[in-house]
Amino acid sequence: MRPERSGRRLLPWARRSALSLPLLWLARPAQAAMLDLRWRGEVTPLELAALDAGLRQTLTTHTPWTHGPQQFEGNPLRQLLPPAALISPRLQVIALDDYRVDIPMADVTEHGLFLAWRRNAALMPVRDRGPFWLVYPWTDRPALDRPDFHRRSVWQVRAIQLG
Repeated sequence: MRPERSGRRLLPWARRSALSLPLLWLARPAQAAMLDLRWRGEVTPLELAALDAGLRQTLTTHTPWTHGPQQFEGNPLRQLLPPAALISPRLQVIALDDYRVDIPMADVTEHGLFLAWRRNAALMPVRDRGPFWLVYPWTDRPALDRPDFHRRSVWQVRAIQLG
C-alpha cells in the first residue's frame, strides 16, 4: 500500500483511477447557484448572479443561529413570486439536503418572509447557510421569534414549490 499524500484517503472505487480524478473535476463547468421556482407545472430557475445584479433590499435582524444583528441582502419573497401565486394557500421550500417544509402564504404576504443571498455584505457560501436563506424579520416582529417560524427559516434553499 502506498503512503497517502496530503492526509486524504481515497475511496476504494477511486484508487485505480486516482490520477484521472483531478482532471475530471477540471473538465466540469462550474455550477451557478440556482433556486428553482416551481409553479403550475413549470420550473423557473432564478440564478444568483442575476438576482444579485438586480435591485436588492436590506433586512437587519437577529437569528437564533448567529450572534448579534445580521445584515441580510436580498428581497422580500413576495416580490420574487408571480402575483397570481400569492393566492396559493402555501408553498413548500426544499433545501440542498432535501429538508422540506410547508410555509403558509401568510408568511410571505403578511410576515415579511425575506429571501437573502448576502449576509453582512458577502455572498453566502453553502457552508454558511447559502447560497439562499429564508429569513424572518425577528427583530422588527418579536412575535415571530418562535420555534414554528424558526423551522420555516430554511437555509441552503434549492427550490420553492408554489400551490
